[in-house]
Amino acid sequence: MAKYNWDELEKEYILGDYKSVSCFLKEKNISNNGGTKKRTKGWKNKKVLKENKKSSKIIEKVIEKESEKEAKKIVNVKDTAEELLNKINESVSELNKYFSRNTKKTKIIEYNNEVGKPSKEVIEENEEIQEFFSIIDRNGLKQITSALKDINDILNKNDNEDKDNAYVEELEKAWRIRNEE
Repeated sequence: MAKYNWDELEKEYILGDYKSVSCFLKEKNISNNGGTKKRTKGWKNKKVLKENKKSSKIIEKVIEKESEKEAKKIVNVKDTAEELLNKINESVSELNKYFSRNTKKTKIIEYNNEVGKPSKEVIEENEEIQEFFSIIDRNGLKQITSALKDINDILNKNDNEDKDNAYVEELEKAWRIRNEE
């Protein structure tokens, strides 16, 4: 009987694409007798374990990639919500700010008596913008409150409703107090 490196053959079978141990032995021109069966005992189980381990790792990698994509989406939503919250905070300070624009136009015409026509025409335009404060714009406040509720829902999807509304209620209370002053 020929001498074989059974450890190397086992590795080759387990890592290869062979349907069975007997197919592997035929390809290697090794006779399938009692001694060979003793040496190859357990190879099939080891190959099955390797395939199962490979499948598990593939599944783990796929789940990891999907998790990363989902995490990026969540981070993007939270970043956008944070930017929107900053814009809302800016607009809150301007709820009772109003602007008035006054435009004054002056037309100056120089008349040429010799020709009997205007010789030069100049239009001066002065614009004056005034800023003043008055009562808070209630519609603007409602819109901001609605936007805050939406942001709160996005950022705290899993929290209960009492927690979701707490921030908005505190903001509304603060505005009522500020409005009464």
